[in-house]
Amino acid sequence: MSKKSDFIAKLMKEIEPRWPVPAEPRASTTLLEQGVILVLMRHMTQSQAESSLAALNAAYEDWNEARVSQVQELAGYMRTGSRKRGYELLLQNRPAAVALKTYLQDVFQQTHGLDLEFMREGPPPLNKGFPELFSLGLPGMAYLMWVAGDGQLPVTGPLVKLLDRLDLIKRTSSTKRARESILPLVPKEQTLRFVMVLYEVTEHWNDSEAPAYETHAVLRECPAGKKAYLDRIARLERHESQRKKFEQRRVVQEKKDEERQRRELERDRKRSLAEARRQSKELEKRTKAAAEKREIERKKVAEVKRKETEKKRLVAKKREDARRATATKAAAKKKATAKKKVSAKKNVSANKKVTKSKSKAVVRNKPKPKPKKKVQVKVKVKKKAAKKTSTSRGTKPKGRRR
Repeated sequence: MSKKSDFIAKLMKEIEPRWPVPAEPRASTTLLEQGVILVLMRHMTQSQAESSLAALNAAYEDWNEARVSQVQELAGYMRTGSRKRGYELLLQNRPAAVALKTYLQDVFQQTHGLDLEFMREGPPPLNKGFPELFSLGLPGMAYLMWVAGDGQLPVTGPLVKLLDRLDLIKRTSSTKRARESILPLVPKEQTLRFVMVLYEVTEHWNDSEAPAYETHAVLRECPAGKKAYLDRIARLERHESQRKKFEQRRVVQEKKDEERQRRELERDRKRSLAEARRQSKELEKRTKAAAEKREIERKKVAEVKRKETEKKRLVAKKREDARRATATKAAAKKKATAKKKVSAKKNVSANKKVTKSKSKAVVRNKPKPKPKKKVQVKVKVKKKAAKKTSTSRGTKPKGRRR
């Protein structure tokens, strides 16, 4: 027993609980309120936690009202002694208020109420009557069980399993036998310290980040702790080896992926170039076809314009020919008219000459009239002279002035 006692003494000397607990339970306080003090002491001193508990009791009729309250409202009743005011004070007290609300909600969900006094009803059977309040953890629940048992050692399945692992007791399903085996290991007047240290180890024995046997060297002095530590080292080395292999495979795979991506990019580049060339040729072909089409259209338009111009020229030529023909016809007509006029004039002159000659012949052949009176002869002579004068002068026919 001396070796076991020495091991327990080393264990209690080296290991400190992560969270503080009251040295003495507060008198006339329910187990639920003891848990409230325990939760608040993680963010403030014991006196401040007790003052906050008194402020909460004065503010709320029951703890269910506090459970359904807002976090900022609960933060207003935290007595941390801070000189901050307003929003800064609420922000500083928020973590304690969140922890309190989480604790009350946890109790309500696990027990369907807000009362833990059932834990005082005699020593519970092993692994029973021990609510799993995750907000408190195993050390916090062990403290409440220690308070509920008036300072008696709380014996639970996890504790028995740990002590059996450390080769300090034999595992049993009987609470009475387990208690009888554990009591000789408890140092005198250090039951609470023993409870908090052992339950701290129990909770963090297989912690994923920092297990208790790795953090505390004293646990590696027992075979179970040493084996667990070596197994963890081997597991970590195996994981490290697997990680390195995985890293190597990852590097190789990345190189393969890079090479594959490079080939794919090169293939895509070539495909893009071929597609670009094809599109360029197709565009050139379409451009050429469009140019040929435009040239054909241009030629068609030019031909249409030429035909229209030729048609207009022919029409103009016809008009010009018609105008010339009309002008020629008019000139010929005019010439013929003038010729007719000249011919008519000549005919008139000829007729006059014939008439004159006839008249002269008649005059020559006409017998001489008998002489008349002188007066009458003179008049006749005058008339005849006037007639001769008018005949000799003649009158040109009025022609067309040019």
